[in-house]
Amino acid sequence: MPEEFDVQKLKSEYPQFFEEVPPELLEFILAKETSSKIAEICFESGVEDEEKIEKIAYRITLALLGKIPKENLTEILEKGAGLNHEIARKIHALVNLLISSKIKETPPAQPTKLKRSPLIPELVLEEELEKPPKPENHSKKDIYRELTE
Repeated sequence: MPEEFDVQKLKSEYPQFFEEVPPELLEFILAKETSSKIAEICFESGVEDEEKIEKIAYRITLALLGKIPKENLTEILEKGAGLNHEIARKIHALVNLLISSKIKETPPAQPTKLKRSPLIPELVLEEELEKPPKPENHSKKDIYRELTE
């Protein structure tokens, strides 16, 4: 867990991030208990390589922060951490059971836009599709309702 000084330094370097993410969620994610649970989930699923565990923990954290869809965590773990489907599915299920279920769901102030992540190039995160502009309502003379002679 980062020292308090490190968290303060991060807050000064990335103020927008800390404004967007609720403090309770950050506290939960940075807690030693959460990182221990992630490591236990990995060991229980048969993943013991530290590099893979780091990749898994990173992607779980992104999902908890809402930066990637939680529903797609299995596929993201397969592609991003190089796991087979069964292990990724098991980790996803255990994360939902042991970690995600402990987070109090609070609706975001504004919808999170998914962006292509430079940190995970193998992960395909698309920008939110721009909505096509609504057709302008031109005020035309209503010939349908004109009186005919």
